[in-house]
Amino acid sequence: FVTGSLASPLVHSLLIHKYQQLLQFKMVFETTGKFQLVVGDDDNYGKIMEAVGIPPEKRQKVISLRPICEYSHDGDQYKVSGSAEGFPERSKNFVLNVEQEETTMDGRKVKSTYKRNGKSMVQHEVQENGSTIVYEREIKGDDMHVKITYGNLVANRVFKRL
Repeated sequence: FVTGSLASPLVHSLLIHKYQQLLQFKMVFETTGKFQLVVGDDDNYGKIMEAVGIPPEKRQKVISLRPICEYSHDGDQYKVSGSAEGFPERSKNFVLNVEQEETTMDGRKVKSTYKRNGKSMVQHEVQENGSTIVYEREIKGDDMHVKITYGNLVANRVFKRL
């Protein structure tokens, strides 16, 4: 039992630590779940795909899809699984702030780094030519809003929780 002048700083420190633990749990919780694309900024998304070199036939196919993505978390390991009609289900694991090589659904080799920014999960996807696509994902109620930025091109997509 602590009394006197140490009591207040110690209690304050313990409360701050507990609060930070609760915030961390809340942030993890907000980026888990299963979501399906319901609204896509197809025009700008198509322009981004064109800018990174995705052929027209693949762009049309990707724009027509309404993929389902599932996000989960276990300790430092994050996992995202995705499926869409006509494509095999894919999963990838990642750790925050660690760059890793990935192959996109259309076959591009990229290097991705995932970071937390408040309630958002931000992915920096570096292309083979050195350019970067930034995906910012944030849960708002039952929706996951995804802002995709490539240079001065921006596309917004909304996924609904299933």
